[in-house]
Amino acid sequence: MKMQAKTRNAVGRKKNAQRVLLGNARGLVAMGTLAAYTALGSSRPALAAVWNKEPADGGVAATLPLKRFDIPAGPLDAAIEAYEKASGLKVRIVLPEGTLAGFRSPGVTGLYREDDALRQILEGTGLNYRAEDATTMVIGVQARDTVSVTAPVANEIAITRFTEPQIDTAQSISVVPQFVMQDQGLSTLRDTLRNVPGISLAAGEAGAQGDNLTIRGFTARNDIFMDGIRDFGSYYRDSFNFEQVEALEGPAGVQFGRGATGGVINQENKIPEVEKLVEVDTQFGTDLTRRITADINSPVAGLLGGTAFRANIMAQEGGVAGRDAAELRRFGIAPSVSIGMDAKTRATLSYIHLSEDDTPDYGLPWFFNQLAPANRHSYFGFPDENYLKTNDDIMTLKVEHEFSPSLNLHTIARAANYPRQAQITEPQICSNASLSVPVGTVVTALPTLAYNANLPCPYTSARLASAITQVNRNQIQVKSVEGDLWDQTEVTAHFKTWGARHDLVAGVEGGQEISNPIRTSYTINKINTVPETTLLNPNEDQPFSGTGYITSIVHTKSKSVGLYFVDTMKLGRLFELSGGVRWDRFDTDYNLASPTPPAGGTVTAAVPPISRLDEQPTYRAALVFKPSTHGSVYFDYGTSFDPDAESLSLSVGLVNGSVKPEENQTYEGGAKWSFLNDRLLVEGAVFRTEKDNAHETDPTNSNNIVAAGNQLVKGAQFSFIGRLPEGMDLVAGYAYLDSAVIFSQFFPTAVGYPLANVPKQTFNLFVTHRLPWRLNGGLGSNYVGSRTASSTVPYVPTGYAVNPDGPGYVVTSVAMKQVPGYWVFNGMLKHPLTEKIDFQINVNNLLNRYYIDLPHPSHLVPGAGASALIGANFRF
Repeated sequence: MKMQAKTRNAVGRKKNAQRVLLGNARGLVAMGTLAAYTALGSSRPALAAVWNKEPADGGVAATLPLKRFDIPAGPLDAAIEAYEKASGLKVRIVLPEGTLAGFRSPGVTGLYREDDALRQILEGTGLNYRAEDATTMVIGVQARDTVSVTAPVANEIAITRFTEPQIDTAQSISVVPQFVMQDQGLSTLRDTLRNVPGISLAAGEAGAQGDNLTIRGFTARNDIFMDGIRDFGSYYRDSFNFEQVEALEGPAGVQFGRGATGGVINQENKIPEVEKLVEVDTQFGTDLTRRITADINSPVAGLLGGTAFRANIMAQEGGVAGRDAAELRRFGIAPSVSIGMDAKTRATLSYIHLSEDDTPDYGLPWFFNQLAPANRHSYFGFPDENYLKTNDDIMTLKVEHEFSPSLNLHTIARAANYPRQAQITEPQICSNASLSVPVGTVVTALPTLAYNANLPCPYTSARLASAITQVNRNQIQVKSVEGDLWDQTEVTAHFKTWGARHDLVAGVEGGQEISNPIRTSYTINKINTVPETTLLNPNEDQPFSGTGYITSIVHTKSKSVGLYFVDTMKLGRLFELSGGVRWDRFDTDYNLASPTPPAGGTVTAAVPPISRLDEQPTYRAALVFKPSTHGSVYFDYGTSFDPDAESLSLSVGLVNGSVKPEENQTYEGGAKWSFLNDRLLVEGAVFRTEKDNAHETDPTNSNNIVAAGNQLVKGAQFSFIGRLPEGMDLVAGYAYLDSAVIFSQFFPTAVGYPLANVPKQTFNLFVTHRLPWRLNGGLGSNYVGSRTASSTVPYVPTGYAVNPDGPGYVVTSVAMKQVPGYWVFNGMLKHPLTEKIDFQINVNNLLNRYYIDLPHPSHLVPGAGASALIGANFRF
């Protein structure tokens, strides 16, 4: 593993990831320093002989008096500077130049002997000290036989809006570090999030492809961030430039603004470092997968106060196990440059280009309440005509100025462009029910055939699959450009008032987001002009045909601004009290044009330009009890809101001022504890989130929208992450979610039923361990409980009879529309061929389980079958 010694610039913005790999840095620092002293013939004694926790004669330490220290957690160099001022002693560093900036200190508060205070400052760094004389302390690497090369787990959050270490932050936070992604051979954000409890994945929406997920029961498609700024685009995110992924579950409205009902996801990207680095990883898979990534870092000492360049490159092509027609083709490049790495003013300019040209897969159709009995490998689309193309460009500038160790100003600005084009086939058999109706209810009409809405569906739940000859090939065709211009400026300050220490973050952010989708339909006179197919033998080679026409041209622009502050106050050594307030202004303009359709065609009704303005405060308060430096117990309360145009879409029904934004309240209590010298972090929490004013659309009139729904999710979750001896890495989590609709004006029969895509239980585990013959093996599993497809229509009729008392039909049977839960098992085997080359095999879905991975109310995407990835990792 490479040494993760970073500059203060990297520490300020990539502090969490640097801690993950820091243990290996300590081991390399130890060996490098010892070698340097040996090679140079230094007159100083060998470090292995002099770094002792107490002076050999015991004399100096015995005379050190008690003094009061109040040094906060933070960069080690700043802590040592504060220690020199408080103690009056001089500290001499015996380490390679620039190394100290790669460490962080837990700080020290209270009355201590000067040597004990310094020991606490160095706790968890792998460094030690000795008293050279009565006025000088020397810091270096401890004896080689006691140096641990196992890194402690991450204890800090990369996002600057959080000033406290992770263990002292009153919120459920799951960090998926780089070593987990490497061990599991992950290449996407979607697969990375399978390591986080309380998150479930869903299929793409009709007009928005890309990563769709649910956090603690609430949709979070618009709650994905990159380096702390919202990553608005509809695309599939690749992990080639990830340093780590952070899932912050629970109250997050004050820090992140609109949305954030269940939490947010933050992708923390790689930035330049002070150490030269070249890494190349290759993967070859059983489904013709070919993937190569390169990570190249080059520092230039002395240029512009310390400069470094870094570039990450990725290319991938391959298929999907068990889904023969689906194909993935991706390319990405992410160059970045940092200047002023050794100065008080530091800047990083980064650019990401990610392109994708896939043959997409919307899977298999529903058949009433369950998966249609189709062949697992069946593809209902047109491989030569279906496509998903994205070309994302994201430019980010970060600037930071350190006025003093207690005052820091940082700003981040972004310009992003997310073009996409998609034509995807969605297989359907019968139309979706618009309402759940109980047994005995009289309905006026039967469900219609999805291919021809003029005809009732001729199939019953007892019909044989071979008899289903009309599977609709609904074409989802969209061309769109999303865009983002954003700036966020924050000040971080550490100060005291009346003896209490404060850590304050205050900021302002704002900008504009745009979305310009153009949608196309192939339905004329309620009949799909694209040919239908059969359930058991869909013809993939059938030529595509159909009459397509544009149904809507939309332009949406949202301008928003947010002001916020969060203050954490230390009340002695045992308690921390934090609180924050945010105010957001969200102003949206919406234009929809309707071209003239062909005869029999239907377009979205044109509307005059409409606007919507939402202004809303959000609040947060938390109390942390710290019975030990290794643990905390907390209670947290927070609010958030979802404006009407959160996803940059409006309708006439939402312009009415009486349709209030959706409002959310979350209560959470939990505990965090680190064990085994900070190598195992355990978190647990119980929580309750309630959404008021949930928007509902009248199933008989799409312009009639009310804010009258109420939804509730309560539950508990636990997570473990550790880097343990004998090469044992551990990541595990469990979440129990009890979700329900608690009030609905238009869908009263949904009350008491679970929300869409919310499994009651999720579990994840991946463990690696050192094996004989220099092997390292890993084994893991994921469990996702059963999920319903819709919050408003949780169950559907499965049987009818002619109404004997008049017109219509009587519902004779109903069933939950849900997908079953599943278990998946994965394995890994790694072997170092040389000091710089590793050989790695990953086998996914070891038992070749057939399961639904991504549900949607209108289609179901199966999970990949058994597959293997074989590759080599090169380090230079």
